[in-house]
Amino acid sequence: MMQSLFRAWFMTLFGAGLLSWATLALGASNAALPPNTMTLAKLVGQTNPIDLRGTQTIYPVYIPLSQRMVPDQVVLHLEYVNSIALVGARSQLVVKLNENVVAQIPLNPARPEGVADIRLPSSRFKPGYNRISFNIAQHYTYDCEDPDAPELWSQIDTQNSYVKFEGELTQVNPKLSGIDSLFDQRWLGDYQLTVATPVFPTSEYATWGAMVSQAAAVHLEYKTPQIFHEVLQYQNTTDNKRLKNYRFPYLDQKPLRGRDAIIVGTQADLQQMLGSSWANTVSGPYLGVFPMDEDPRHFILVVSGIKPEDVATAARILGYLNFPLPDQATANFSGLRMDHLPRFAAADMVSQNSIYRLYDFGYETTTMRGAGGGSVDVEIMLPPDVYVSETSHVELNLHFAYGAGMRGDSVFNIFINGRFENVVRLSEVEGEAVRRHTISIPTRSLKPGINTITFAASMITDNSAECQIRNDNNLLFTLYDDTTIEFNGLDNYVQMPNMRLMATTGFPYSFNDDGETTVVGLGSNDSDVLAASWTLMGKLAEVMRHVSMDLQYRIGDFRGVDGGNLIVVGTVQTLDADLLKLAPIKLGEESLLQYARATGVGQQPRYEGSRLWINADEYGTHEFNYVNPTLKGNGLGDFGLLMQFQGGDYGNTVTLFTAGSGKNLLETSRELITPEIWSNVQGDVTAWKAGEEEVYARTLGERYHIGKPRFSNWLIYHFSSDPWVFIGMLLVFLLLLALFIRWLLKRFRETHH
Repeated sequence: MMQSLFRAWFMTLFGAGLLSWATLALGASNAALPPNTMTLAKLVGQTNPIDLRGTQTIYPVYIPLSQRMVPDQVVLHLEYVNSIALVGARSQLVVKLNENVVAQIPLNPARPEGVADIRLPSSRFKPGYNRISFNIAQHYTYDCEDPDAPELWSQIDTQNSYVKFEGELTQVNPKLSGIDSLFDQRWLGDYQLTVATPVFPTSEYATWGAMVSQAAAVHLEYKTPQIFHEVLQYQNTTDNKRLKNYRFPYLDQKPLRGRDAIIVGTQADLQQMLGSSWANTVSGPYLGVFPMDEDPRHFILVVSGIKPEDVATAARILGYLNFPLPDQATANFSGLRMDHLPRFAAADMVSQNSIYRLYDFGYETTTMRGAGGGSVDVEIMLPPDVYVSETSHVELNLHFAYGAGMRGDSVFNIFINGRFENVVRLSEVEGEAVRRHTISIPTRSLKPGINTITFAASMITDNSAECQIRNDNNLLFTLYDDTTIEFNGLDNYVQMPNMRLMATTGFPYSFNDDGETTVVGLGSNDSDVLAASWTLMGKLAEVMRHVSMDLQYRIGDFRGVDGGNLIVVGTVQTLDADLLKLAPIKLGEESLLQYARATGVGQQPRYEGSRLWINADEYGTHEFNYVNPTLKGNGLGDFGLLMQFQGGDYGNTVTLFTAGSGKNLLETSRELITPEIWSNVQGDVTAWKAGEEEVYARTLGERYHIGKPRFSNWLIYHFSSDPWVFIGMLLVFLLLLALFIRWLLKRFRETHH
């Protein structure tokens, strides 16, 4: 992965060939990746090859480009394989950049493996999202042919194909109105951010650092910042040039160079470093953004105020700046009024027993065209602690229309989270407009958090016999945005611990209401521990899509988190021994480990052999047989360890992030926020190493439940998860019923005889 200081990399394209900037070489390449590159696997989000099938296929990729970056040279290295059954003179791969053809590659069946290095015109890249499309034409004959013949295929190797990008950051002229272009979600590569404080942080400063880290993560959206911590240093200078040209001449900026920086603190604490001229501009909650004097390609954002509560207000405002005002570099705010938020308020979040239009989730009426049809996605978010009974259903009332002249096997498919769920057959040859077509989907098909519903049309023309001219202009399907989806029977009840739920929704640290408190406890306040905690909190803000509403830091003492939840970050040596005893793995000077020996499958135990870890099972009820060795020391080595458990005096739920040293804690925190690791966080114990993608996870501790469901759903939940309890209660009920009937019969005989 490439450093994103002065360079960024770019995305995708294929081909080589018939244009002056493309050079084509055939054969395979096993050379190591050059610097400043990103593989196509990273760019398209898959490690499998890209399959291009049929006579004509278009595969688009959207490449983000930050306004702060200017590309100098972009080169695509492409490795591909095509079918040996193709007719070379009629088969080719065309690469387009923002709809401009930039390269053509002939597909040669005699030499099916190819390597292409293509220099892409950097002048055609623009800030925003650039569309690269791979347009393939494949034929196996000069005569009429089956457009879906299985021999019409080509593959692009996503792991060995890459884009190399060279460029520079432009000098910034920042304003608060452009905060989203400073924390730019289109930034390529790792985004590194320094959070600087005038003193080694107290719990108050640690809280402010977490708040501004979360604000940066919310603006970056899908890219979690890697946080560094620095203590500001005063530079005593008499250099006239520095005093004249520098905005902050008394601030030692060497530790800040090469990264954007947020400076947070009260006016009094910052005045010595930032100067009296700056201090005189602060009159309340304050935000100011400036080019860095010694590195004008990066900015310094100052979050300050007269009183500590002013700093907290300014940090909170930073997380909510989503409108291009104030259009100035600095601003003082007189206060902050925040409306009450309902439970789990978020964009696209559904509530109980409500009816929504697809329009409510950002969908607009769309027409799908041609034999390929196409698909559209709609994102819907369920509350993170949602529980639904087995019999509950979601009613989907479709409003759609489709064209005439389709073959009888044309269909409209519905997928939920990539899994096929239901289908509508487009059977009317004359076409049809349907105002209300109801489909019932089990609510169990949805999951807590974000769900993607995919509507995909697959249309075939009725005139599809061999050697006939095919017209696909009649293949039209329109899905209207007034299509409704109705939810019923949702309850809030969830089994814990469940770190997969935390990784996908932030629960239980996503707020229930404005009064819910999240406490972060630190084992110490050294820079590595602070940066690790701020990086983790930024990731949670990215997942939750908002900053934590009521966030508090504590250093050293974490007891007494009444009604709230706790996150603990620190090295094993600095953490409370009583807290460590509650964790699934007991760490300390002597650590009690758990190795699974066997787990029940059906009625028989399954021996685990030498495997110490298997995938976590949040939903199963298997009984495990364990081996529990006692180890001198904690044994963590280079591993980072994430555990979740019921906290007792330490809070409702505790999530503990620890490592053997501060250095390992920081390194593993940066690894943790990568998609490869974060997407595999699960169970109540997850372990990983910096620089490695392998994740070890397990559910070892006791389970508990959070929420207040309806009594009927509570019974259904526990009876379905433990049928022996249901059978036992049924037997007791039948026994009591028999005794009651016997008593009634006895009374009847006594009364009538």
